[in-house]
Amino acid sequence: VVFTQDTMTQYLMLFNTLWRAKRLEWILSCSWKKLASLHQMARQLPELSPVLHLANLVASEMIHFIHQMAYYTTFEVMECGWDSLHKKMNTAESLDEIISAHEEFLGTLVSRALLDDRSRDVLALLRAIYDRILEFQTIANRIHDDALEEWEARHTRQLLMDSATRAGGYGTSEAEEKSDKDRRKNYTRTKLGGVRAQLKIVSQGYGDMVKTFLVKLTSSPDDGLQSLSFRLDFNSHYKKKDSKL
Repeated sequence: VVFTQDTMTQYLMLFNTLWRAKRLEWILSCSWKKLASLHQMARQLPELSPVLHLANLVASEMIHFIHQMAYYTTFEVMECGWDSLHKKMNTAESLDEIISAHEEFLGTLVSRALLDDRSRDVLALLRAIYDRILEFQTIANRIHDDALEEWEARHTRQLLMDSATRAGGYGTSEAEEKSDKDRRKNYTRTKLGGVRAQLKIVSQGYGDMVKTFLVKLTSSPDDGLQSLSFRLDFNSHYKKKDSKL
């Protein structure tokens, strides 16, 4: 009687929202760990440092965004809604009052979680932001894998040179020296250059979408969404870049 097919569909929508946010939080956590593991390698790969710094800046922006969205949905939307429902259920004197309180509870959650028809544009924008995060994951994995491959190649070459020197021979040959220079040049210009360009594109696209998202939140009549906008841009990072904010 209370949990009809329609209400279960709304619960599924809410579950998918939380699941997607948790998945993206996990993705960013894994990407951050991979990037953090490269800092020690950057001592042997000095050309990696600028790209790594840019990647860390982008990751920090995205992690902050996901954490604030998760906090808003979990506590300000669901916990506050549940507290209100709990109070109404304790004072209800009939099944009709319980059903009415539950429907109001679900309607509030769906609306404030940006899942109702009025929030379609904002939700579409939020999903586009999530897509940029998935693109960043691919780039971060590529940075990590390419750096690890290059570090291992340089480490192995150094070991071979040291071994040859200890054996009384030449540490390297002209052909090996040329091969090493070509590999380093390919890593610096092609691999690092490629991911740097991709990072800038993703960062620019992500930043533009977040600014548009913040404009929509700021103009919302819901105080909770306006508060979310403030927390997402607590240090005025985006406000300084867009006069609309």
